[in-house]
Amino acid sequence: MPSKTKILFLCRSVAGVMFVVSAVLKFLSVDSFELFIYGLDWFSLSVSSFLVRALLFVEMFLGVSLILGLYGRWVSRISALLLVFFTIYLVYLAISGKSDNCHCFGDFIEMKPLESLVKNVLLGLLLWLGWNLKDWEANWRPALLSVVAVGSLVFAFVLKAPYGFGNKTVTYSFADFDRLATAHPEVRDDGKQILAFVSTGCKHCKMAARKLDIALHRTDSSDIKVRWFVMGDSVGFRRFLEETEVETLEYNFLPARDFLKITDGKLPLIMLLDGGEVRKTMSNATFSEKDIVEFVKE
Repeated sequence: MPSKTKILFLCRSVAGVMFVVSAVLKFLSVDSFELFIYGLDWFSLSVSSFLVRALLFVEMFLGVSLILGLYGRWVSRISALLLVFFTIYLVYLAISGKSDNCHCFGDFIEMKPLESLVKNVLLGLLLWLGWNLKDWEANWRPALLSVVAVGSLVFAFVLKAPYGFGNKTVTYSFADFDRLATAHPEVRDDGKQILAFVSTGCKHCKMAARKLDIALHRTDSSDIKVRWFVMGDSVGFRRFLEETEVETLEYNFLPARDFLKITDGKLPLIMLLDGGEVRKTMSNATFSEKDIVEFVKE
């Protein structure tokens, strides 16, 4: 292989590796990335979850195809279009004054929009250089491309299914909840309210709290009280509120034993109550923006 060809092959391969690394790191922190997209207030939670998985599929498919040299020029065209889309999105973030992590590499390599723009320029340069590399010919290329596509789909949608799939039942202890309501009569108040049982050190609790806060801000929920029952201490809960950007004055701390009895040992637990009657329960994995909206508007 001539030196020039080796250099062009290396450029295209490095571009492919960057796409694969981006997909893997997003996958490893997919919850945060999904919440980031949802927090932009462009899409519903279910649509945000699907779009995140679709992006993981596209990045993995393009990356592996570039590395293997499968239809290199066509794949390079699609990759360039994807970069253009990302660049427009990053410019929007920069103009909007959003300087936090854009999640291009998940939570593992934090990059601000301007830093990510530089990364896109370098990646575009690699694609442009690799464009001149001739495709190799083989009768089994379509079959291999199909294998890459199926593998990418499994990676994006099967290894960790989007939230809302699977078991929808979230259980709790009726007897221990009744004892809680006796100790906290406000739980039996007339009208609608939401109870959120969270632990200050629980990642999934933070995710659920953020989802709940975003969903309520997107609906006319000013009359809905949210009461937080917390396993932890005041210092941990203050940190919890700072990280989730949730504002609340209605909270009580519960001993770990009582807390875990009510939630059946599972975290977090969100209850939708109407007149003291539990209408719906959900966790982070089964959180439904639709159920929140319907509950608020009923």
